[in-house]
Amino acid sequence: MPYHAVRMEPPDPKHPLVSVVIPNHNYARFLPGCLGSIAAQRLGTRRIEVVFVDDASSDGSAELARELLSGMDLASGTVLELPRQGRPGPVRNAGLTLARGQALLTLDPDDELLPDFLPRCLEVLAAGADVAFADYLLEEGGGLRTVRLRAHHKLLLANQNTMPPTAVFSRRLWDRGARFRSATGYEDWDFWIQLALLRARFVHVAEPLYLYRMHGSNYSLRARQDDARSKARLVLDNAAFFPSWTLAWAKGVLHSAPGVDPLGRGIIPVLPEHAARCAVPCAAGG
Repeated sequence: MPYHAVRMEPPDPKHPLVSVVIPNHNYARFLPGCLGSIAAQRLGTRRIEVVFVDDASSDGSAELARELLSGMDLASGTVLELPRQGRPGPVRNAGLTLARGQALLTLDPDDELLPDFLPRCLEVLAAGADVAFADYLLEEGGGLRTVRLRAHHKLLLANQNTMPPTAVFSRRLWDRGARFRSATGYEDWDFWIQLALLRARFVHVAEPLYLYRMHGSNYSLRARQDDARSKARLVLDNAAFFPSWTLAWAKGVLHSAPGVDPLGRGIIPVLPEHAARCAVPCAAGG
């Protein structure tokens, strides 16, 4: 069953309405824009907690974050410095462990929220959703375009990552054990599948509500270089989400079985006709 809706309660510094966790490594140049976009939300900043988690930056990120947070009238602003992790997942988990909000958001430091992002997503959670995700503006190669997403469906999420990297979710999902995991390069995709396995209700907000920057230093871009194994690991770590032939395909990919088609980047076989691409005979059901 879906989890209880997030209630729009009065400001409470001990229990903020929403916690924004920002994992960072050497992105100081983006911090004024990122944190400024949180301050500009059409939601009282005293309802917002920011947990900035620095992954051993060498560009003064932690010091700049402290300076910027000190000028924001937040429920709470925390800077946590970690020894080098090298992946966003453990850094996000460290911040989420400290977060006290009724709703949670992990925001990459090179991205920015538009002013209605938090109000619209929290409105959706208050209406009964467990995860709220919105369309976005993609900045890539000097250009800017709007990315329109589709409504959530289990089969679509199993086939490819239909979720954006930025979405607001109920802390009840975190309390039930969902975590960012490092076994796959597709840490975001793996996390959304974990939430789906917890029977979370995903709701799409059909408006572009944040700016997502794609550039050469994005971890998500680097993760694609290990696409096949990352997909296979994701499937096997969430076996209950996939049919039997997809599990067989994933095992074949990991063992480099002859004749196994890893498919295109970011694509996982989920339909029966994909059975012929499995490394071992596939069952008729899933």
